[in-house]
Amino acid sequence: MILNSLIIDAIKKKSGLCFDKAKDYNILCDKIFSSTNRTIGVNTIKRLMGYILDDRKTNEYTLNTIAMYMGFQCWDDMYGAFRLDSEWNYSDDTVYVQDLHLGSTIKIKYLNRTIIFQVITFKGIQALKVIEAINSSLKANDILFVEHLRKGEILESKVVYRGDKIGNYRTNGEILEMEIIKV
Repeated sequence: MILNSLIIDAIKKKSGLCFDKAKDYNILCDKIFSSTNRTIGVNTIKRLMGYILDDRKTNEYTLNTIAMYMGFQCWDDMYGAFRLDSEWNYSDDTVYVQDLHLGSTIKIKYLNRTIIFQVITFKGIQALKVIEAINSSLKANDILFVEHLRKGEILESKVVYRGDKIGNYRTNGEILEMEIIKV
């Protein structure tokens, strides 16, 4: 199970961590223990945050511990407070990678950089493959696992494949322009 992005953002805000360094996950585990006197393993946190791709069901103890850390009595209270399934017809400029057709091409611009991606399936998951990158440290054929792209936000991928090497990536600037070229 991967937590909803709203919950992940709230955890980032409360903890003051960006989760761009491996030690951030250890630090969050320590903060959760200090706050709740309950433990959650580092790999469990990584799974919940989407850093480790795994479809295991998360147990109630873990979810309740996360909720307690966030100041709620239990997971159900926290889930309800975030209204994760209650908003209709909201305005959103977000592009969700899972909703795009395979082969779609997306062009984004940030700072003085341009990247063109193609939507592919990699390891059974819809991902973005770099077709062209101008002024970017990304290179053609890099594969990024990205949940969504949103104008005004940074592009962040917790898992990037470059050949047989694995890393992560995020832009230093917000996405200024975004265009779906081919669907």
